[in-house]
Amino acid sequence: MRKNIFQTNEARIVCFHDHPDVLNLQLHQWKKSGDLVSLKRGMYMLSDAQPPASEIAQNLYSPSYFSLEYALNFYGIMPETVFEYTLVTPKATRRFSTPMGVFLYQKIKKSAFCGFHSETLMAEKEKALVDYFYLHSSTLSANDSFWEHSRLEAHATDIDFKKTLSYAKLFESAKVISLLNSFYSYAQSRQTSSVCTKKGRH
Repeated sequence: MRKNIFQTNEARIVCFHDHPDVLNLQLHQWKKSGDLVSLKRGMYMLSDAQPPASEIAQNLYSPSYFSLEYALNFYGIMPETVFEYTLVTPKATRRFSTPMGVFLYQKIKKSAFCGFHSETLMAEKEKALVDYFYLHSSTLSANDSFWEHSRLEAHATDIDFKKTLSYAKLFESAKVISLLNSFYSYAQSRQTSSVCTKKGRH
């Protein structure tokens, strides 16, 4: 195979001269010997390959891109450790537990499937935040007290709130826009407080 990850039907094309049962047995033996890693039923990865997470993610379930907790942690907006690769997709929600990690795909509106880098499949920080608000809106509250004790660091990065608002409108959700405005207000108050504290020290 001239690729790191392949499916059984692709192997059958390469080994067209072998009986399907013989090929399945050979794949099983290579998996048992450690030459192949099974990512999901009918999908394998060469054990000595080191493909990026984006390649694995796209093969497991496509179209999709990294967002939510994994992307927010990547940008420093959610500093606590994330134990899963979290992605969004316009398809049904799915979860795959593989030897390379757990990949969780959550469904969003097809019209909101945008705002990510095509090569790395990483959401822009603004889109990751809006996706998070949309999929967790039932557990989030639009007030300063909530943000103060939330998992999000409002002052940890430079967020373009005009861009987040444009992404939020794609979801057509009043709750998402309310959360965004509240978070923006809280972030501004934190930044103002931080500046005043630094001036006071001087």
